Amino acid sequence: MRICYNFSAFELTMFINQAIEHFKQRHVIALIDDSAPLSRAILVAPAQSLSFETLNEILTLARGLTYVALSPTRAQAFELSRMSGARSAVGMTNKIDRDDLVSVEAREGVSTGISVADRLTTIRILGEATPNKRKLVSPGHIFPVSTRQGGVLVKSSRAEAALDLVSIAGFTEAALFVDMLDPSGAILALSEVNKCCQEANIPVLTLSEVIRYRLEHEQLVSRLAESKLPTQLAGEMRSYIYRSNLHDGEHLALVKGSIDPAQPILTRVQAECTFSDVFGGGTPATRSTLHRCLEAIGSQGSGVLLYLRRPDSGQLGAQISAAAHAEEITRPAAIMREYGLGAQILHDLGVRKIELLTNSKNNLVGIKSFGIEIVSTRPIPE
Repeated sequence: MRICYNFSAFELTMFINQAIEHFKQRHVIALIDDSAPLSRAILVAPAQSLSFETLNEILTLARGLTYVALSPTRAQAFELSRMSGARSAVGMTNKIDRDDLVSVEAREGVSTGISVADRLTTIRILGEATPNKRKLVSPGHIFPVSTRQGGVLVKSSRAEAALDLVSIAGFTEAALFVDMLDPSGAILALSEVNKCCQEANIPVLTLSEVIRYRLEHEQLVSRLAESKLPTQLAGEMRSYIYRSNLHDGEHLALVKGSIDPAQPILTRVQAECTFSDVFGGGTPATRSTLHRCLEAIGSQGSGVLLYLRRPDSGQLGAQISAAAHAEEITRPAAIMREYGLGAQILHDLGVRKIELLTNSKNNLVGIKSFGIEIVSTRPIPE
């Protein structure tokens, strides 16, 4: 399997441009999710112009369920709600990386809904230039998935990457994707993925390549201001304010000392939790965590603390409600699958290698896709 860092920026652009041109003609492309601990592959096709022959080939080669990744705007236009109880299409709790919506079927022109022709009818409706909610009913045999605005630069997952590829190729924001499985239903080995795609003349890209391609061509954060900031816990630091092009809200980066791209720098990435961070609390992700991390950076003499604002509305209400019921105010670790914006900020600051301040044992999967390497981790001081 190719690794995207073997390519220069120019070589990567040329390579992906060739793959996209092939995709425009072939209407099918393979994507390998190399950001996850267990790499897996999907076949991707534009819902808009899918043919019977292409869909039949995809279902034969891939063997998985038929998902269609939709942009948030398109999902809203179809008035598709989230699957109740956060249940996935296979009836299990969805703890992976999808936001599953209720399954759908074409209102007219289908029989059982399971045949290739019937599924094609439904998929094409999801990909029409002008979404028409009246053409769909629920439940059905096609499983829509809502994606994050900003695609892989905000969330590096298969659904986002599938939609990005289809959008880059100029189709509507609806991408069919099917997991590539072996005859037993297990994830198809990558060696078999490459062999299968070579025999079928299907171009192959990795999720890391899609991310890096977009990073080379787009910038989702902009630096608004910077100034010196004296702090009680870390001494004098430099503060940087960034704004995302995807949503309102400003992110804060505090830098102590200088940043050498060739050397790892002590780094803390923390998502906003206003109720705890400002007013205190007993959970790990509270104001005390910020204080201990600032003290660690001050003692080190250099470091970065990145504080990410949450774009979701209702966050403060949820935090206060949890505290009122003596519940733990949970916040996910700063996983770069969810915080691509944070990675762009670090990259803009010149950070390339980090010693991560964290008590989490979870790997920050996908962070290498943003040109940043975790050299080591350091527990947050007690």
